[in-house]
Amino acid sequence: MKVIDQKTWNWTLYQHNDEYILSVLCGSVAMYGREVVLSPNEISEYLDHGIDQLAKKITYEPSKYKSRQIIGFHDDPAVKNANEEWRNIHKSQT
Repeated sequence: MKVIDQKTWNWTLYQHNDEYILSVLCGSVAMYGREVVLSPNEISEYLDHGIDQLAKKITYEPSKYKSRQIIGFHDDPAVKNANEEWRNIHKSQT
């Protein structure tokens, strides 16, 4: 598992083997994350145009993605390690 891209306070894109997982910050007063595995069409869209449009769709209509939500995603040690590695790399670049 690794973080491959991030827009701070918006979304984080992870890759695990052949899967891409998008974690999007949703809500206004009560903030929460929505994590979904990208479909083949969404991966193609990401590779061609970036991830911002899909992230916006999830942010504004998170209920449409609820059935694809990965429960406990951020509790996974591999995710914690990926986030820590990303922070360490980007902290040293500032």
